Amino acid sequence: MDVSEGRWKIGELAKATGLTVRTLHHYDEIELLRPSERSEAGHRIYADADVRRLYRIISLRQLGFPLTDIASLIESDDADPRAAVRRHLDAVEEQIGLQQELRERLGAILGVLDSSAEPSTTQLLEIMEVMMEVQKYYTPEQREQIKKRGEEADWGEIERRQKEWSQILEEAEAAMKAGTPAADPKVRVLARRYQELGRWFAAGFTGGDRGLEESLNRVWGEKGDELHAAYGKGPEVDQYLIQALEPDAN
Repeated sequence: MDVSEGRWKIGELAKATGLTVRTLHHYDEIELLRPSERSEAGHRIYADADVRRLYRIISLRQLGFPLTDIASLIESDDADPRAAVRRHLDAVEEQIGLQQELRERLGAILGVLDSSAEPSTTQLLEIMEVMMEVQKYYTPEQREQIKKRGEEADWGEIERRQKEWSQILEEAEAAMKAGTPAADPKVRVLARRYQELGRWFAAGFTGGDRGLEESLNRVWGEKGDELHAAYGKGPEVDQYLIQALEPDAN
């Protein structure tokens, strides 16, 4: 069948539109796009009106509308499209929110990996596992608070302090492995700065919200060792620095 005659075989139409023959079969089966006629052999033949309808379907699909809404939108030119558009807009905004959360999570993971001397796939998996576990300690309202604070945060300053945090842990680990006593003045200096940074991160995270502070304390109380292993140098280095802050450290 010659395309120039305004009648299209299914393969010709699929090639012209970039769709698959299987997709056109599906549209026919759900009565979204029925061919105007069939050949004597039973092959689908599409007329110009069918092609115009198909391009309306394609345009709406490119906007992300589900097929059920597309059917109602194109069946009648007089139909009010606002309800369908509103439903789709709500779905798109929900997806944007999920993508923003994913972006923030990936950024946090990358920040931890960047601060590691030898990042590995194993460390990545450990971080992801810990992050998923930690989520359970916060209510939906608290997670929304955390998200909002993240949007308002000075990430340049956070990154600078993360690097300083990582450097402190590197130096503390080296001192511990070298057998340097926790009471050593240099270790005490590291420990005090480590404590200051910890308080700064906690204050920025909670914003002084009592509920968030309690949730954060519960996380560290129950998942502290895992968090130190995933984000730092392990609980041993943390304990070494804590010991350095004690008056009778030796």
